[in-house]
Amino acid sequence: MPDAPHDTDPIASDPTLAADADDVVTRNAGPRGLPVRYRQIGSLGAGGMGEVLLATDTQLGREVAVKRMLIEPTMPAVARFLREAKVQARLDHPAIVPVYELADDTEGRPFFVMKRLVGTTLADVLAEHTGDPRYTRAKLLRAFADACLAIELAHSRDVIHRDLKPANIMLGDYGEVYVLDWGMARVPGEADLVSSEATGGRAPELTQAGALIGTPGFMAPEMIRGDAIDHRADIFALGCILFEILTGESLLPRGRDAIEAAITGYDPHPAARVPDRDIPPELDAACAAAAASDPSVRPRARALAELVEQFLDGDRDLAQRKKLATQHVAAARAAIAAGDGETERAVAMREAGRALALDPTSGAADLLGRLMLEPPTEMPHEVEDRLKALDERASHTKAGSFLPAYIAALVLLPVLMWMGLHDNVGIAAYVIATVLNIGATYRVVRYSRRAVNIYVAALTNAILIAMATKLFGPILIAPGIAIISMVMFASDPRIRLWLLAGLTIVPAVVPLVLELVGVLPHSLSAVGGDLVVHSSWYTASMPSIAIAIGSYTIVIVWIAGFAARRIALNERAALRSVELQAWHLRQLVRG
Repeated sequence: MPDAPHDTDPIASDPTLAADADDVVTRNAGPRGLPVRYRQIGSLGAGGMGEVLLATDTQLGREVAVKRMLIEPTMPAVARFLREAKVQARLDHPAIVPVYELADDTEGRPFFVMKRLVGTTLADVLAEHTGDPRYTRAKLLRAFADACLAIELAHSRDVIHRDLKPANIMLGDYGEVYVLDWGMARVPGEADLVSSEATGGRAPELTQAGALIGTPGFMAPEMIRGDAIDHRADIFALGCILFEILTGESLLPRGRDAIEAAITGYDPHPAARVPDRDIPPELDAACAAAAASDPSVRPRARALAELVEQFLDGDRDLAQRKKLATQHVAAARAAIAAGDGETERAVAMREAGRALALDPTSGAADLLGRLMLEPPTEMPHEVEDRLKALDERASHTKAGSFLPAYIAALVLLPVLMWMGLHDNVGIAAYVIATVLNIGATYRVVRYSRRAVNIYVAALTNAILIAMATKLFGPILIAPGIAIISMVMFASDPRIRLWLLAGLTIVPAVVPLVLELVGVLPHSLSAVGGDLVVHSSWYTASMPSIAIAIGSYTIVIVWIAGFAARRIALNERAALRSVELQAWHLRQLVRG
């Protein structure tokens, strides 16, 4: 059905076409062939009403394509033939094949000379699905945008193509794009012609009632209904072409079924048709708008081209990011293959991190996860330095926890004297040992990074244990001090455990050994089942001794509990920080 009924003769409506057609029909026929200027060297194809020859332009020395009529040159046939040549000549755009000459052959049949094209049609590319790198989705979209701009030029001059389809878009071997076959174009002031497809391959005639113009599957619904059309009919066809580029499938069925489908309804969203394909939302929306059944929502050809170009600009950036990410992943794998040293592992982590930032799908996440979960054979220096810093902080914390206990021991001197400590030498020994211990512990708090201070503090603790053993015997005070000392220093990895054990156990045990061999007087004896503690340094009596021992027990238990709790809280804080960092890393890798 025509877009608008016309009774006007197309030849009479355009004096130029009429004069040319009349001249062609009435001219005397001569020997069949092209003018001498053009030497035929092959055939490029043939259709229902004409053929395209490959020839050499002997004047300019270049190959050209010559399209000439094969059928009887009736006036309607000539009109359509001349229409195609003149429309192409009027639309000076890089994507529209330029016409060099319009003339007739020696038999009086018209021909026109065009630029010789080398390439393949978009229909062939979409049908083959070969994965040819020359025809990636990005390149097809770029070609589509170029075709849109050519159509925009035609629309700006009131020309409607009306037969846009992949078969009428050619992709040149060197990046050229051409919109072909303008024989069905609607030109202002001219009547419509029926396509060769609508007439079964015969010569086109004037449009009759019920005839369709265009190719089913790419014809806008308003064309099928017979409504008046405008440039938006071409936009619908462009939407169908974009749909096929994105999905690999046609929007509407081929042939007559397309006519019914265009009227009864269809879903123009390519993402809905092939949800498993990676179709960007912006292209899905652009395609749906262009192929909408309602002409009012279709964009202009230029706007459609700009939407595609905007996507391509972003897509090129994404492609570059993916390319860089692949390079970084390769560099990370090469670093891992080179060894598991500190330098190689650091390079691998950095490269994998950069790849993950550029493209989360690059495989860098798995690589990073493996690097983080598998410990290296050689501990990095930065980690060693960090561990040393943490050891120093722990020593500072522990020493700070025990320092008040040593200060309290000095403050308790009057209590010891009330308990019975009366020997001046014993009092002096107690004060000296306690002051030394306070000073050594303070140095650990103040200068914890120097490991020698830990040993000095352990040594002063040994002196305090030895003094307590001598003053109060080996079973009353000294064991508690030895236990506290062991708890304080054993958790510091910088001090050797065997040396710490020696500084803790020897002062408590050696006096007992010396007593057993008779070097020192006995400080313990068993009398009638009673254990008696002997000391010449103090005189103990009840209830002072019971109060002192009870107070000592409370202090020892409190010091041990307070120190253990403070150490545990610090370890919990460190563990919390590590787990929080690990959680953040897991989220980063999962992203």
